[in-house]
Amino acid sequence: MSKTTRSEKEIEKVKSGILEEALIILKDEGFDNLSMYKLGKRTGMTAANLYNYFKNKDQLIIAIHKKTFELLYTMLSGAVKKEGNPAAKMKKIIKTYLKFATDYPNYYDVMFNRRVPQVTDYNGTPEEPISRDEYQSSLRNLNLVMDIGKEVLASNSDLKDADLEFYFIKTFSELHGMISLYNSGLLKAIVKNPDRVMARIADDSLATYLKK
Repeated sequence: MSKTTRSEKEIEKVKSGILEEALIILKDEGFDNLSMYKLGKRTGMTAANLYNYFKNKDQLIIAIHKKTFELLYTMLSGAVKKEGNPAAKMKKIIKTYLKFATDYPNYYDVMFNRRVPQVTDYNGTPEEPISRDEYQSSLRNLNLVMDIGKEVLASNSDLKDADLEFYFIKTFSELHGMISLYNSGLLKAIVKNPDRVMARIADDSLATYLKK
């Protein structure tokens, strides 16, 4: 009996199902426990069959990156959708970013802590198109934050637009360091109320760039 050829729509549906199961493993067990074998058990497919849809682990990781950055963008853009004041927007951006990082620590880990190939590493490879597509998804988050940052700077005559990149890196570094301490459990070991410390550091970081 000849093998039935799946339509493009059917293939995308299967790939989406595989990706959703991969995200569940990632969310519950972390990156180190994500394997094609374990993914095959969850989807009822052999590892060899999985490779018909994601030809290698690079393709799977690129798809995971795209999905997680899309989730972050949905949360960030939704938080500021009905907000007009630049300072209030930035405050919501920071708090939503912290919520994402602490609600989805394993997503955050693979997005910002893991050393994985970057978009330029895939130049000239079969993965280049999907890597560039994933890069655009991640870039939407950066563009959203930078646009709001420009609004904040424009509302504060003491700050210069030329320093926007510096302010972004400084704030991101502060928040990333705090998130790393929080998600690792170290912050809880150091202070009695890690959530209060997180909130205070976030407020302090924001206050640097706003009018008093």
